[in-house]
Amino acid sequence: MACSSSTEYKISDHYNGKKFFNTGDNEAPKSFLSVIKWKLTSSAADWPKKIDPPYAQATPVASSEKLIVTFVNHASFLIQVDGLNILTDPIWSKRAGPFSFAGPSRVHPPGIEFDKLPKIDIVLISHNHYDHMDSETIKMLEDKFSPRFIVPLANIEKMKSFGAKNIVELDWWDSLQINPDFKITLAPAKHWSSRTLADKSEALWGSFYIDSKKEKIYFAGDTGHGPHFAEIHKRLGTPTLSFLPIGAYEPRWFMKGMHMNPEEAVLAHLDLESKLSVGMHFGTFQLTDEAIDAPEKDLSMALDKLKVNNFKTIKPGSSLEL
Repeated sequence: MACSSSTEYKISDHYNGKKFFNTGDNEAPKSFLSVIKWKLTSSAADWPKKIDPPYAQATPVASSEKLIVTFVNHASFLIQVDGLNILTDPIWSKRAGPFSFAGPSRVHPPGIEFDKLPKIDIVLISHNHYDHMDSETIKMLEDKFSPRFIVPLANIEKMKSFGAKNIVELDWWDSLQINPDFKITLAPAKHWSSRTLADKSEALWGSFYIDSKKEKIYFAGDTGHGPHFAEIHKRLGTPTLSFLPIGAYEPRWFMKGMHMNPEEAVLAHLDLESKLSVGMHFGTFQLTDEAIDAPEKDLSMALDKLKVNNFKTIKPGSSLEL
């Protein structure tokens, strides 16, 4: 069930009373020693420190009854539909990390200036990693809009510490009815959580399925490939539009369990039977070893290989209108 304040959660197929875990998956999150091995045995591609953006930053409309989606950056999208304005995993900070002076630095500005955002009604946060749950951005959103924040279980106290007030926690397959024609469901993802070395998997992660009067929209958050995509389609239906991560996937021995590569993202698109998918989680922060342009190149090869033509990427500041 949805929860707004409790810190006690029911034992389930993905929670043992102390830790959350991926259903049917015995693979534990990578250890700190594995991180050291990765850093000592692989070589990250060189990324530019700064890119003058080859795009104009967007000025969104105030609201829309039809579906308009604008790419901000990384996993952040502005979704406008049925008169509601929704942000996914918003990050406007210069770095994705615990400090303003450390952590991966963005190479280009967000596709929407923060001051040009329309009134935000709902913020969806898929998990507590720094590039998805950004404390500075959450505080800015609370101060300006006081939106409703929807998060997976055991994230409410952390959100409160960032200044958020209207917070709803959901377990996998729980739904929040926003109005009679608009429902948001937290669905599974294959991932993990932590903010420090001491809190690994103590908060749940997930993906979001938006069922509006107009469209069905799926936001995958961070995830490895797995049977949860077919289960989401079976339980919730065919998405009109899916946002699927295609970056942060090398080296595969380390990343495969938590991050899809582009070919796996196309397989997820097929599992979902999505009418259209858009790639995300690439080209903004260097989190892993692949080159900045590798996700789009690898996606193009995967689309050719699997004969798929309804999966694309868009530039930050660009919009889709469906």
